[in-house]
Amino acid sequence: MSAFDSREGRRNAIFLIIVALIIILLLSFVVGGVEGIFGIIKFFITALMVVAFFGFIFYIIYFIFFKKHRRDIPYENWKEYLRSALENGADMMGDLILTGDKEHSSKNFMTIKGYLRILAFDNNEYDMFVGKRNPLNPIEEYKIVMLKPEQHSDLIGDVYVKGISLIKKYGYYFLNTELLNFKAIDEHVTKDTYRTLMYETLGDMKQIMDRATGLDPEYRKEQLREKLLKIPILAGQQQKNSGEQK
Repeated sequence: MSAFDSREGRRNAIFLIIVALIIILLLSFVVGGVEGIFGIIKFFITALMVVAFFGFIFYIIYFIFFKKHRRDIPYENWKEYLRSALENGADMMGDLILTGDKEHSSKNFMTIKGYLRILAFDNNEYDMFVGKRNPLNPIEEYKIVMLKPEQHSDLIGDVYVKGISLIKKYGYYFLNTELLNFKAIDEHVTKDTYRTLMYETLGDMKQIMDRATGLDPEYRKEQLREKLLKIPILAGQQQKNSGEQK
């Protein structure tokens, strides 16, 4: 364990760096006056920009060519739900608001931008609300709130959620109540992932069978292209080559 792993070690390191910078600035002022200080500041800014530029280039190269990207099927399914909800739109809905209770005031959770109703694997219907806390913020990630129809008000204007807080699990927000069924949530996400894998596996098997039986049009075109690229050998030339080999 190095000295920089602890909070005190990091604090001491930052303190030493600040002291070193102050000493460098004082020496530059003594030697070159105000122009010396501006020269040192300009040097640090230039060096920082150069390091940041090359660091960004190296990170892009590492991210594209060297980093191993782990596939996250639950996140892929989350994006599909998000895309479908945004394409459906929010109709006449406004904000998603938690009503609170006697001890907790109501609060605005997000502005609704998309809506989708699904039938989950527990045979219960869920309403998916997609939105952002600040719709004008391009950096903020969309949120998906999954609620049963009886857990919220009508889908006109502002939608009021009958609770005080939402809990995030597998990228989705659920109403945090005593009746929150984690087993049903786990089962839904697991079966949704299994279904995606099963469909992709069946698609790969179909492609293999099509290639084996010659029904894959792309594979047949590739084979035909390879045959056309081969240089044809005339019968006389072939006999001549055979005689030379003998």
